[in-house]
Amino acid sequence: MPKLEDKVQLQDGERLELVTHRSKGTLSETDIFEYAVVNAAGVKVGSVVHTDHTAIKGFQRTQTVEQRDAQGKMVVDAVW
Repeated sequence: MPKLEDKVQLQDGERLELVTHRSKGTLSETDIFEYAVVNAAGVKVGSVVHTDHTAIKGFQRTQTVEQRDAQGKMVVDAVW
């Protein structure tokens, strides 16, 4: 199973910092993680939203990631 770091595009010196995590759904079957993309100088240069959903029936797992730059332009939009 691919990891989040394999799906996002980070430049040299950039890293992900977790900003928030929340769950939603009747049985909290969806986890939503929001990250800041931070450069080597500690400046926020983008954002990432990672959603991890496990279906109640069948337990099929679906993950999505949306990465945006500092201007809000979509950089990555992936589902696996």
